[in-house]
Amino acid sequence: MHRFALAVVLVVLALAPTTLSAQNPDVIVGDLFNINSYGSAGDIFAYSVGTESCNIGNVTLSWVAGNNLHPVIGQEMWRLKDGVLEQIGISWLKHSFCALDNTFCGPCTVTNDCDILGIGCSDPYGAGLNGSQGNLGPRSQVNASTGVFPYPFTAPAFNGIIARRLQVHEADLTAAENAGAQYFVTSHYVTQDDAQGGNGDNNSSYRQITIDPASPNFTAGMMPGSATQQQSPGIQAWQDFVPTVSLEDVQVPNDGLIIVGNNITDNGNGTWHYEYAVYNINSDRCADRLTVNFPGVVDVTNISMHDVDHHSGEPYDGTDWPGNYSQGVGVTWQTTPFGTNQDANAIRWSTMYNFRFDANAPPASGTGSLGIFKPGTPSAMPLIFDVPAGSLVPPISSFSCVPGATTVNLSWVNGDVYDSIEVRRDGSLLATLAGTATGFADPSLAPGTYEWSLRAFQGLDATNDALCSAAVTLRTLSISDMIAFSGQSALSIPVLSSNSAPLQGFTFSISVPSDRISVYEVSVDGTITAAAGAEFVEASFGVGFATIQVVLDAVGPFAQQTIGPGTDQQIATLTASVTSNVVEGETRQLNFVDGLGSPSVANTVRIDGLDQTPLTEGGTVTFAVSPTFIRGDCNSDGAVLINDAIFVLNYLFAGGTIPTCFSGCDTNDSGVLNIVDGINLLNYLFVSGSPPPAPFPAPGSDPTPDGLPCL
Repeated sequence: MHRFALAVVLVVLALAPTTLSAQNPDVIVGDLFNINSYGSAGDIFAYSVGTESCNIGNVTLSWVAGNNLHPVIGQEMWRLKDGVLEQIGISWLKHSFCALDNTFCGPCTVTNDCDILGIGCSDPYGAGLNGSQGNLGPRSQVNASTGVFPYPFTAPAFNGIIARRLQVHEADLTAAENAGAQYFVTSHYVTQDDAQGGNGDNNSSYRQITIDPASPNFTAGMMPGSATQQQSPGIQAWQDFVPTVSLEDVQVPNDGLIIVGNNITDNGNGTWHYEYAVYNINSDRCADRLTVNFPGVVDVTNISMHDVDHHSGEPYDGTDWPGNYSQGVGVTWQTTPFGTNQDANAIRWSTMYNFRFDANAPPASGTGSLGIFKPGTPSAMPLIFDVPAGSLVPPISSFSCVPGATTVNLSWVNGDVYDSIEVRRDGSLLATLAGTATGFADPSLAPGTYEWSLRAFQGLDATNDALCSAAVTLRTLSISDMIAFSGQSALSIPVLSSNSAPLQGFTFSISVPSDRISVYEVSVDGTITAAAGAEFVEASFGVGFATIQVVLDAVGPFAQQTIGPGTDQQIATLTASVTSNVVEGETRQLNFVDGLGSPSVANTVRIDGLDQTPLTEGGTVTFAVSPTFIRGDCNSDGAVLINDAIFVLNYLFAGGTIPTCFSGCDTNDSGVLNIVDGINLLNYLFVSGSPPPAPFPAPGSDPTPDGLPCL
């Protein structure tokens, strides 16, 4: 509100000092007081807003219903989401009639004349009147700079509840797509004596509203505790609610006012988001081009724009403006020129378009320009706002960070001959290298995620920072939590490994609770010995322990005989029996403990030819008295079907998934899995063969324990 007062005073003093004492009407939106929600057609919802105007001038305001000497009233809706304000809806124009001399704005000089709004007086139009479709005319016929429009207006016939009213797409209202969003409405009055008296820049006001996403019509209402922000158009809400926003007034000579806003935010990944908005208050010449100037080399991505839909027969083409980046020049968005299409998608009065991109350069004060759509002088207006601070030095490219055993290896491609190159990790300077360097090893890093940056210098000039990041992790050995059943003679205990670099070997030493578990076999996963070609494997076990030592590649260059990076790869298995005296629900721990076995074994991993102490995670064994299962349910999905026969045959002959319950696959209760189990199940399912023995068809425990595991 104060910004508009300042702008008006400056114009008056500079251009027409004698008008300070001029007698002029001045209409503003004094209040936005109610909203009607009409429902939808397709994905579009319709609204109207109640308004109370005020004549704050020192001359009565014309309000003649039978000609074009009366105000027309526009309504708009806005959404602020994630710090970005967008206009999401506009209405046609309510043609006013019969001014009432009310006192909402203060003392009123009553005229008792419908054709005049008295000095200091106010006039209300409820949401019902402002949404009355028959008296809504097109915006395209109004010159907001002069307030002139044809009367009576001409327009296509309307049909349906959303026609001509304030229209908003459903996607702009749903809770799922608009978490945390704030909503606003505005109204804008345009009339001849106000505009031609030099008071047309302050005719719009905004107020915060609520949207109920759970209601069928996305019902809107005034935000409790909110107030109408008089003489503040919708774009002012952006700065009011996001203080980092900058707004610049652009007064088009002999025309109207356009406001350009911008806000720059750090994406936190070495790039910045540049957001610009152009709001045309009352310029009849409109805007058709936005250029953001920045020289130098900048990586620009995600160039886009957002506009608002005209509707109900307005003639304007809604094609989005294409945005293009030219290195050394900047980014330009532009619609079709006026000479090609007078109804192109220019920024018309009381509408706002957003323009945006991401860049790998921080902001600095710079320049741009705003193109003017309709012919006249000037054809463009200069702008001053924040732009990317680009570099003129050719950049570094192909920057990568690859973790090794004890280092992260950086490599890159130089874009030119440099004097020097600075290497930083997480913003701290690590080294200054010769300008010809193309690699650097950062040693001895603790586990964590880091970001490296490179900046090359030519004299006092420097490239934009090249960035890469990597996670440094130690190899982790872990044991899965599991359930063990009493009497089970083949408890499988997998030892898993996750890593960020290829593994050349490992040793582990595991403490086993001997009062409940007795290990009788330790083996390396077959896929490792087959694919990696292990050169040395030695396993041992005894009361309370199990150890293993594996060398995949003793000499190097460690290119083939390795386990590649991955997550939770099974590298070994302990097979054990469980004592019969377990207590239901009791637990024991299996832990990695250095120094078990004879000779003793430590927990180590070998990466890039160097031994490291890995991170280790033990496992919890929970004991149960006996498992329950359905015989024939080989895939443990709770049903006996052809899938189970296929499952057991795949496991036996095609390297399929290992069953979690071998007893379920033992369809003839022989104590051994073989092809007969698959055949028996197929005979039962399709040729009237005998059903599987108990437990079947309901789950139960095994009446003939045979040592087959069932987890």
